[in-house]
Amino acid sequence: MPAGVFSVLPSNFFSLLSGVNRQHYAALLVHYYRLFQENPRGSLERELVVREFMNYLALHRDSLVFDMAEETDDISEENINNIADERILASRFLKRIINAGWLSEETLADFTKVINITAWGKPFMKALADIDGGLKTEYESHVVTVYSMLCGETIKKDGHHAVLKAHEECRSLIDSLKVLSQSIKGYYDNLNAETIRTRAAAVLHEHYDLYMDEVLDKAYKRLKTSDNVSRYRQGIFKQVAALLKDEKWLDESAAKYMRILPGHGTSSSRDQCREKLISMLKEIRDDLHSVDPLEDEIDRRNAAYSRSSTEIIKAYIEPDSTVAGKIGLLIKAIQGGNNEIRSRIAHGIYRIGFLSPSSLAFRQRREEGNFSTVTLKADLEALAQNERDFMTRLNKKTSIKKIDAWLDGQGGTDRTLIPKELIKDEDSYIRFVYALLYGDSRNNFGYSIDEDETAKTTEAAGYAVPDIRFRKKNTGDEI
Repeated sequence: MPAGVFSVLPSNFFSLLSGVNRQHYAALLVHYYRLFQENPRGSLERELVVREFMNYLALHRDSLVFDMAEETDDISEENINNIADERILASRFLKRIINAGWLSEETLADFTKVINITAWGKPFMKALADIDGGLKTEYESHVVTVYSMLCGETIKKDGHHAVLKAHEECRSLIDSLKVLSQSIKGYYDNLNAETIRTRAAAVLHEHYDLYMDEVLDKAYKRLKTSDNVSRYRQGIFKQVAALLKDEKWLDESAAKYMRILPGHGTSSSRDQCREKLISMLKEIRDDLHSVDPLEDEIDRRNAAYSRSSTEIIKAYIEPDSTVAGKIGLLIKAIQGGNNEIRSRIAHGIYRIGFLSPSSLAFRQRREEGNFSTVTLKADLEALAQNERDFMTRLNKKTSIKKIDAWLDGQGGTDRTLIPKELIKDEDSYIRFVYALLYGDSRNNFGYSIDEDETAKTTEAAGYAVPDIRFRKKNTGDEI
């Protein structure tokens, strides 16, 4: 039988989080972990930890519950209710946390007592702190780290460390996307449960308080507003391909990788390290290729949840807006003859009060061999009017040929034209602007622009315009 995790973890490690005071033990562990992060040395003086625990227990003393498992630590129901000194109560809670293996106590050379975090307790306390602070998935950080590890200077000197870290971050990215997809599926299943669908308040709470906060705001929006995955992915692909072909780098990185593993020293272990590096690089490439299908699945599930949630909410707010509601109204109208209900479900195509021969729709008979459709006169007139309007707009459009002709008419074929000669009023100013735009962007424009670098702008008819010259292109100029 394999040893498993409890060959490292104490057997009562999770007892704190399974008892009646589990929320208080979790809060105390989070308090300690945040102090641990803020302290540069890591070790915290026992007095500081006890004081923090005292402050918490003083605020939550009324919610503490007697636990039979704590009797051996002399924390009885009477003690919890009657101990006046929060210090004693805090010390006893700290003692039980230490006994469970989350923390350890050390006495320094100067007899100062410090509280340390255990190696196996640290990842669990980090998870508690993350959950307490609100889980926010940072998709950008994963792919940026992968890019910096593989495409930075680290890959040249410490390639084995860079690949290991990049592989870890890439797996974290994929795992985060999978969790997001599964989370949406869980909310969708919960939304369609009978207990939710029959209560409007429960649907609104599920959609606006839970789903929007936990999924949309903290994960989905971050994913959809981040472009770093697509921005860095091609660079990562190129680097992975280059590393897989670099035999010298693979040999050197495998030798360094072998030295950090236990039991190194044989030729076979070096070959295994090389294969492991190649495998991790290929997994990074394949994982990034799988991002798009995962995003498509997430989009599909989010759309399905939003559609289902909206339909259920709409059914409560506006019952007759759904198909089932319309059928119900139709039945009521047929049974009761309610004109008000009948008007709400009317099709709106054409309503008649009685039937007559003129109510029938006749098909026009076509002569044999004549397959042209019969067009109403009104339709032909409307089509002709649309064509006339289109041609009018087309004739009014200031085209390149019209501007060419206007400049020719201003004497452009004989001399260089300046703004003061061209701009006389608002209409000529607009034509000048068109000529300026065509001269800058169109190769098929008949005039080129010469700019006077000594003066930036000039005035013409009250308009401040660039001090330029329009010169007619020669026949041999490129157009």
